[in-house]
Amino acid sequence: MKVIITGGGTGGHIYPALAVALELKNRGWNILYLGSENSLEKEVTKEWDVNFKSVKVAPLPRKINFKLINSLFSNLSGLYQSRKIIKKFKADVVFGTGGYVSGAVVLAGFLSSRKTIIHEQNVYPGVTNKILSRFTDKIAINFKDAEKYFPVNTGNKLIHTGNPVRKIIFETNRNTGIKYFNFSSSSKTVLIFGGSQGAEKINKSLSEIYKFIIEHKNFQLIHITGKNNFKQVTNYLKNNDINPENYSKIKIIPYLKHMEYAYAAADLVISRAGATALSEITAKGLPAILIPYPYATGDHQKYNAQYLAKNEAAIMIEEKDLNEKILVEKFKKIVSDQLLLKEMSENSYKLGRRKAAAEIVNEIEKLVQ
Repeated sequence: MKVIITGGGTGGHIYPALAVALELKNRGWNILYLGSENSLEKEVTKEWDVNFKSVKVAPLPRKINFKLINSLFSNLSGLYQSRKIIKKFKADVVFGTGGYVSGAVVLAGFLSSRKTIIHEQNVYPGVTNKILSRFTDKIAINFKDAEKYFPVNTGNKLIHTGNPVRKIIFETNRNTGIKYFNFSSSSKTVLIFGGSQGAEKINKSLSEIYKFIIEHKNFQLIHITGKNNFKQVTNYLKNNDINPENYSKIKIIPYLKHMEYAYAAADLVISRAGATALSEITAKGLPAILIPYPYATGDHQKYNAQYLAKNEAAIMIEEKDLNEKILVEKFKKIVSDQLLLKEMSENSYKLGRRKAAAEIVNEIEKLVQ
């Protein structure tokens, strides 16, 4: 059987698509991933040996202007390209996870009379998925609460699967992660990241946590800054008299292709609250301090973070309240209380949906039977 998979722009769309692609590949399906040229999805699929082709698409601007006309032409071209590829590849199913590239490809699947299925990662669906929901055969959702934000007549298409996570994320053990970073197995590891794009506000609130890590020999740190923020972060640390290069127990990197090693080594995570990151965190059963991105569509990251906080798997700090003092206070509260750390970890693990990719693939296989 053959499947076209699409989803792009950010890791939040790409990694759930990749998880499903790898599960299908494991079951003997022929996979082709369609995405944008010079994109993160192209880099990621190459790394995981998934066949990739690019289509010409562009994001639609929020306002009516000349860019809108160019974008419409690009997306019509992408729709035509996608339809040709789908027919030539002889795809049985088209699966999309959102992002503007997903719109043209999944719509092309519908127009080519192929079975189609989409996945929505957040409580509040993205614009692309809300539009596509009217055309697709099935809509997989991460959060049950997302049901109320889709059009009423799509209710019979909805299936609650959770967010697909690559098996390697929850199967990589701690010793492997510790060895990858050349860390001590007897120390607690703190992992800080802001998603594939980084998080500037978080990166500028960490000097006290860095000082704590340096002063306490039983702590070590992995900080993934985001490619665009790496230089800014190192300058910020130097301005606070911190030079990470002097400490082997601090790893500061712009981007990590293999997040499974970081999750495996971690005892506590500080991050944004994107749905994919939270799915990976809970799949590993990691406690977290979450700082939702306040400008996300429909404030969906806040809803995501509140869900974990309500289930006592995380502590949430809104960005408007974030500063170095508050962050280090919450951090110390967790790491100084071994029982709290253990309880948060157990609660996080209970929320994890480690079979979501398999459940989505089961639905895909039902569609073509």
